[in-house]
Amino acid sequence: MPCRLRKITVYETKSRFYIIGCDSTGSRYNVLKIDRIDPKALITGEPEYDYTRDEILELLATISDGSSVVYRSSSKKGTKSGLVERATNAFGILGVVRFVEGYYLIIITRAHAVATLGYHPVYKIVEVAMIPIAMDGVSTSSEEQKYVKLFQSVDLSTDFYFSYSYDLSRTFQENALRSDWSNNGQRRLEADDKFIWNSFLLEPLRKNLISERWFVEIVHGYVRQEYIFLPIGRISLTIIGRRSTKYAGTRFLKRGANPLGHVANYVETEQIVWDMASSGNVANGRFSSFVQMRGSVPMRWSQDPSTRGVVGKPLILIDNHEPHAQTAASHFRDIRNIYGDPIVIMNLIKRNEKRRHEGVLHTQFLKNIEYLNQFLDDSEKLCYLSFDVARCNKAANAMPSINVLNVMEDISMKSILKNGWFQSFPLSESMKIRPREGFDTLDAKYSPDGRFMIQHGICRTNCVDCLDRTNVAQFVIAKVALGCQLCALGILDEPSLSLQSEVCRLLEDMFDEHGDTMALQYAGSQLVHSIKTYKKTAAFQERRRDVFQTLSRYYSNTFNDWDKQMAINLFLGMFRPKITSLKNLWDLTSDYNLHFPYSLKIRTDYCAWTLTEKQLDDLVFLEYDEKENQEGYVEIRSMESVDGRRGSEGSEYRTLQFSSDEDFRDYHRTYEFTSLDDRIGRLFSIENRAIQVDGINEEPTTHAQFLKLWKTSETKEKETKKPAKKEKEKEEKESDDEDDEEGNSTQWSDVVEAQQEWYDLVNRPGNVASSKTISPLKREPTPPRSSKNRRSLLSTGLLFAKDIYNLDHLKTQPEERKYYEKYAVTAFKCNIRDWESVKPTLLSEFKLNPELDARRPTFFTADDCYRSEPPEVSGNSERFYMKSAQPLTTECSNRDYEFFSKYMEAR
Repeated sequence: MPCRLRKITVYETKSRFYIIGCDSTGSRYNVLKIDRIDPKALITGEPEYDYTRDEILELLATISDGSSVVYRSSSKKGTKSGLVERATNAFGILGVVRFVEGYYLIIITRAHAVATLGYHPVYKIVEVAMIPIAMDGVSTSSEEQKYVKLFQSVDLSTDFYFSYSYDLSRTFQENALRSDWSNNGQRRLEADDKFIWNSFLLEPLRKNLISERWFVEIVHGYVRQEYIFLPIGRISLTIIGRRSTKYAGTRFLKRGANPLGHVANYVETEQIVWDMASSGNVANGRFSSFVQMRGSVPMRWSQDPSTRGVVGKPLILIDNHEPHAQTAASHFRDIRNIYGDPIVIMNLIKRNEKRRHEGVLHTQFLKNIEYLNQFLDDSEKLCYLSFDVARCNKAANAMPSINVLNVMEDISMKSILKNGWFQSFPLSESMKIRPREGFDTLDAKYSPDGRFMIQHGICRTNCVDCLDRTNVAQFVIAKVALGCQLCALGILDEPSLSLQSEVCRLLEDMFDEHGDTMALQYAGSQLVHSIKTYKKTAAFQERRRDVFQTLSRYYSNTFNDWDKQMAINLFLGMFRPKITSLKNLWDLTSDYNLHFPYSLKIRTDYCAWTLTEKQLDDLVFLEYDEKENQEGYVEIRSMESVDGRRGSEGSEYRTLQFSSDEDFRDYHRTYEFTSLDDRIGRLFSIENRAIQVDGINEEPTTHAQFLKLWKTSETKEKETKKPAKKEKEKEEKESDDEDDEEGNSTQWSDVVEAQQEWYDLVNRPGNVASSKTISPLKREPTPPRSSKNRRSLLSTGLLFAKDIYNLDHLKTQPEERKYYEKYAVTAFKCNIRDWESVKPTLLSEFKLNPELDARRPTFFTADDCYRSEPPEVSGNSERFYMKSAQPLTTECSNRDYEFFSKYMEAR
């Protein structure tokens, strides 16, 4: 099957470029030719033939006129004959680009692996080469050189990733469902252009019908993988962040959404857990993944940096008040088509402020949600939840029990149980026999073939910038989801992950780095408020860091954002010199017309907003008789998926196809003798990176000096007694909290505000275990947990039989109750002889071996599964019991005896 070419070498002659590529085994070679005669035309040729190594050497000798000399690009060429090697062992072709003069070829020269998803390595780009195709090299035109410099300002060596056999532009669930597991896991690799950053660069080559084997499709964002070693096994934890190419840009220049519903700062974050003891094949291994997303408020709004002056925030302006919420409808229509239902919207912007600023977005956003929900069924409505992080963070100063992370954890658990998560293995039967308390409302759904448990719906998080507060919320959601994933794997008994555990601190570090990376890409600085800020554990160094990052972000937004925005528009093809406009890119006063063209018109329906324009066009109105067709007259045609990106129809050579056997072969390199030293070195590198813990919720016991950065309960009490001046300075420094109307609000309605759709969703019973009766009425949120509510050793022992035999999950059905009442009315009568023969035997009559050990010891060592010994009681307790039992032995009065005699006679 055609697969990607790995090792690519670029040779140059006076009239052509010859690009030689080979597959992973090094046995099949392919040739790509690019002419250099006409610099403004891209003329390519690709023989549909697989060469051997000897044939390639013979071809190169023929090209060089029989000479076997190959010159390096860095060496001085003393003769015009022969080949010049411009690049060797390149990783792939990123594409070609043309500005004003000729074309440039862009290839990846250096990359290294940063993660492994089963049998699929993921690489990070380290270095790229931009080779001019024209015969005279780089043009001396100042205009051309300025475009080249602007294009190269997009640093491809920073946060760009690719994989040869795994589609990074799609989620793990999508990749698993797009494979034909009944046919050896065969799949076609077709990336989602929404997350592919070099689609514009590959467009000229695809128009020339070049095979996909040469191309490398890259994503921009964040990838990190860590290993956790437990006594019972090893797991890998991978975080992948994908930044969208639609409506991409910098902080103040890209706000809200465009008419097609593509929002600014759109990032899809996925966490993947793999049991490394299982197979790397998705169908046979034990994989689990969870996806969430962030994005700007899907409306037409903006912020002009010139309105803030020297300090302060730019004003938030609603550019277009849409009565039918078309922009929000386009956005949520795409989300529904990709992720399904339900969609949970967690809005973190402030509502109550002295000077109305962020509340404008909250009011308008809520109106849009209410308008869209009136056209949806109850089971498909958008679940809107507003959580004022800044107010909750202030309220925590007065009430330490109300912590931002605790409140978010309770909300996140309810959301995750309704969305579910993906896992390649079925739920354990023990969860059905003895359901977990945390999975009471879990709504599990499965793939059509029943092989995988799938995630349905998504949690969408946003604030104003979708950076600081959003990253904290996504960390809490990821923490709760990781607990559910580990519980489903059988590593945890309950889906609860301790915030002080070593694993949770590793996850916190990963999301801090993830947030810093996303903030650098969008705002030009790292996070201003990290997770430690909302944990109330930020030391003095952390506060100094916040001030420095605030100044860095201010400088970047003021002086660098416009140049960065121009580079992104040029790199993604939003602006094409001499095609989009006769003016140069730097001469444009704004890029508004690039993202909001005059020719773009949205023709979706105001009421049936869930249907796309194509689906509306496919609606057929039929002539009908009302007597024969009383239900309606609308019929929807079946829509056939057409792939317009591919060059020739049915050409298997030009498409990428993979199978599970090829993944196994390429990963383990079964075609060659693998060096044992390389294998051992790889295992050692994994062990050195991994954290070794005895349990998932184990807290670290070392690094005491490092732990001093975290506050203890004693230090928290001391800081609450500090003068109000310190708190006032802190409030002035933290920009997120400076506009609150009240200093410390303890009212729950000021912190969390949810619509009825949210309560209907979380109160809906699950399909895995419906053990507890859930009230259909609106419930108040569960108060946050505290360390004082932890069960002691004695209470755990008392609940031993309850947990083992599932006594708290037994419920009497109405049919069973009616049957029992009917049985009780008829009374129970039996023969005394029969009763003597079948009556239960007392435990004291069992002949037990005193040396026999209990099958499972309990906290009460005197008890086992065969007999139970009463615990020792004090004399006072015994006398109290005897005294309370005395009334049962007293004689009844004459009146009661007379009444009882009449009752016996009547019977």
